[in-house]
Amino acid sequence: MDIVSVLATIAGSIVSIGVIYRGVVRPIFRWAQRLDKAITTVEMHMNNNGGTSLRDAIDRIENRITKLEDYVTKPW
Repeated sequence: MDIVSVLATIAGSIVSIGVIYRGVVRPIFRWAQRLDKAITTVEMHMNNNGGTSLRDAIDRIENRITKLEDYVTKPW
């Protein structure tokens, strides 16, 4: 093998690694980061935080329904 073919092989390998990184590795890594952020956001909304989370809203609705059921079944 002469020096030109060795350099061409090295250059081709470097370009191939770059293409694989940009086309496969980096998009998967970014997708995983977005997925982690989405899961974190959903987890935040599922914990009580004093009134603004989805869990707090569900608890308020449940309390209202319980009071309404008590009033309907036992009005006095």
